[in-house]
Amino acid sequence: MRRYSFWLVVLFWLFSHAAIFAAEAAKTGIVKGTITIGGKPTSDVVVSIEGLPAEKPKTQNSKLKTAKGVMDQRDMKFLPRVLPMLVGTTVDFSNNDKVWHNVFSTSEAKKFDLGLYPQGQSRSVTFDKAGVIRILCNVHPNMEAYVVVKEHAYFAATDKRGNYQISNVSLGKYRLEIWHPEFGTKVESFNLVREGEVLAVDVDLKKQR
Repeated sequence: MRRYSFWLVVLFWLFSHAAIFAAEAAKTGIVKGTITIGGKPTSDVVVSIEGLPAEKPKTQNSKLKTAKGVMDQRDMKFLPRVLPMLVGTTVDFSNNDKVWHNVFSTSEAKKFDLGLYPQGQSRSVTFDKAGVIRILCNVHPNMEAYVVVKEHAYFAATDKRGNYQISNVSLGKYRLEIWHPEFGTKVESFNLVREGEVLAVDVDLKKQR
């Protein structure tokens, strides 16, 4: 009888602590909004959350370890123009034009030169350091793009309507960093206070200059 009671106590302790852990883990919210320039939505923006507890980014990063990025060369442009990626991610640069292209960068965060290659071929680069990498083609100087490499996975690129959303954000006070090729980095402070909260943070970059 005593042994039975003992195991009941052990099971109760395990289930109660598991419930407490699950409740604490669930204390997250969503940060979303629209980024505009003079009232017009922009898709060339990377939004990230900075100042999160150290363990939280590690958990989120593990979900993206196998992710791979793609930046096309199409219609004499790099598509997308702005590509956010996690440190350690490989990006494929695919040539879908009828002309030869070259992809290179002289940025401090990643210097590389993939050489000339024709339509139908793809070459890859692994980005192992956080930073903003400017991508160019030495054959077509009008072609320009950016790979924005982050040390954590709490980031998002805006869509064509300027919208972004970052989920599973722990409750607390943090910084929202908004990066744009022409406007640089802007910072907005925010505070998530309720479990399941959906906090809207809209920013017009032109108004902040």
